[in-house]
Amino acid sequence: MKTICCILALTVTSWACTTGASGNCEVGSGKTYSTISSCLSAMSAGQTCMVFAGTYNESPRISAGTAGNYNTLTVNPGDTATILGVTLNSHTKVNGFHIQNTSSPGTACISVVGNSTDIYETNNIMYACGGIREPAGTNNTHIFIQGNTLSYPCSTSTSPNVCTAMVINGDYHLIEKNDLSHFSDGPYLNGRWIVMRKNNEHDINGNTDCGSNSSNCHIDFMQADTSGGSGGPVEFILIENNTVNNWVGETHAIGLFQGESCGSNCFDAIVRFHKVSHVGGGGLFNDTSIWNNVKTYNNTYADINNTLNGNGELTNTFTCCSGGSDINDIFYFTVSLSGFNAYGCSGTGCTGFNYGHSDAFCTTSPCSLQGHVYGSGNWTGDPGNFQSDPQFVSYSGNNFALSSTSPARNAGTNLTTVNGTISNSTSLVVNDATYFQDGWTIPGVQGDCVAVTTISNHVCVTAVNYSTNTLTLASPISATKGDPVWIYSISDGTAVLTDTTGPDLGAFPYGSSTSSLPAPPTDLTSVVE
Repeated sequence: MKTICCILALTVTSWACTTGASGNCEVGSGKTYSTISSCLSAMSAGQTCMVFAGTYNESPRISAGTAGNYNTLTVNPGDTATILGVTLNSHTKVNGFHIQNTSSPGTACISVVGNSTDIYETNNIMYACGGIREPAGTNNTHIFIQGNTLSYPCSTSTSPNVCTAMVINGDYHLIEKNDLSHFSDGPYLNGRWIVMRKNNEHDINGNTDCGSNSSNCHIDFMQADTSGGSGGPVEFILIENNTVNNWVGETHAIGLFQGESCGSNCFDAIVRFHKVSHVGGGGLFNDTSIWNNVKTYNNTYADINNTLNGNGELTNTFTCCSGGSDINDIFYFTVSLSGFNAYGCSGTGCTGFNYGHSDAFCTTSPCSLQGHVYGSGNWTGDPGNFQSDPQFVSYSGNNFALSSTSPARNAGTNLTTVNGTISNSTSLVVNDATYFQDGWTIPGVQGDCVAVTTISNHVCVTAVNYSTNTLTLASPISATKGDPVWIYSISDGTAVLTDTTGPDLGAFPYGSSTSSLPAPPTDLTSVVE
C-alpha cells in the first residue's frame, strides 16, 4: 500500500510532497489530498499529481516546472477523472482527463499562460468547454497537443452552438493524432514551424451545430490568416496525413490560407497526403493579400463538393500570391459537374503556379472540368491530367488505397529538379525547396527524405535553406542539373514512394492501406458539477 505524506522542511517555507513508492502526490477518495489544487500546491518541480477516479469541480492551474523537471497532472491508469478546465505554465504536462464544463461551456478546456514553453497536452477527452486556447499577442513555443478528443466546444450536444477547436499563438507546435468533431473551425494557426498531422476531423454539420459562437459557420479544417504569435509572421506550416470526413455545409476541408492580417508575413506551407471524404464544400482556399508558396500535393478527395456542383465553382482555390502548387492529387466526385475547376488559379495566384498530373473523375455525367486557369480551359489540357476511375480498394468502406490496376499508379510527377551539377556532395540546390521540411527542430518530427535522379536513390534531408533553395543531405550524392527530385518519406518516416517507376497519385500509394475511420467517442454524457 502506498503511503504519501507531507513534511515541513526547516529550510523552506512551503510544503512539498515526499517521494513515496510511486513518487507521486495522490488525490482522490482516501488519498492524501482531496482536491487537485491542494495536491498541485504541495508539489515541487519535477513531481506528479496523480488523480484517482472522481468528479472534481475545479479548474486547476499547474505552476511552472523547470527544464527537464516537468510538473505533471495525470490520471491514475484505468480511472475516469473529470475536471472543469486546466491552465498550464512552462514545463508542464496534463494527461488523461475528462474536461467539461456544461454550466459554462465557453470557458477554455485547456488554456496556456502567455509566453510559456515546453508543454504537453495529451490524451484528454474534452466536451462542452471552450477548446484549447493560447492568448493572442504572445509567443508560446514547443507545445505538443497529442491524442486528445474534443467535441462540441462552447456548447453541448443537446444545444449546439459550437466555436473554434483551438487557437494557437506561437512557434514550434506539434498537433497530432487528435479527434475533433462538431466545431465551427479547426485550429487557428498563428505562428511558425507548426506541424499538424494524423488528426481526424469528422462529423460536422454547419446547418445544425452552429450558432452565434461561430458566426456563419463557414468551416475550415485549419485557418492561418493573421499576424502570428506575438505579432510575428505565419510561416512554415506542415499539414500532413490528416483525415476529414462527414462535413455538411460550406467548408474548406484542407483549410484557409488568407493573409488578411499578414501584410507580407505569411508564406511557406506544405499540404500533403491529406484524406478528404464526404464533404459538402471545397478544399483549400488561398486568397487575399500575401500567402506565398502554398504547396499542395498527393491528396485524396472522395465525394467532395457534393453540394457545390454548379458552373463557376471549384475545390482548391488560388487567387492570391506566388509559388502555389496543386499536383499528384485524386479528385473523385459523386455529382455531375459542368464548368467546374478541381483546382484553379486567377490573378496573382497564377504566378509560378505548378499544376497537373492529377486524376479527376465523376461517377455521373456530365463531367465537364476546366483546367488550371479559373473558368477556362479543359482538365486534360493540363500536363499529366486525366479522367479515369482511380479504382479505390473500397469506396464504400472508406478505404481509398489504390488497387493493383489503378490508373493512378505511377502517374505522378517529381516535385522539383536539381539546379546545378554536384559530385559526391551533401549540398543539393534545387529549383524550389519549399516542397520539403527538415523537421524544424521539433522533437518527434523527422526531416523529409527524397529520391534524386532515380526512384531508388534515397537520401534524407537534414536542413533546408529556403532562401537559397538548398537541401543539406545526410549522405553525399551526385546529380546533374535538371534531374528530378521526388518525395520519398514524410515527417513520421512513412515511405510514400512505393512504386518502382514513379510516384502514385493521392494520399495512399499502392501497397498502403486505410481502414474505416475511427468512430466518434461515446462517453460524452454530462457529469454532475
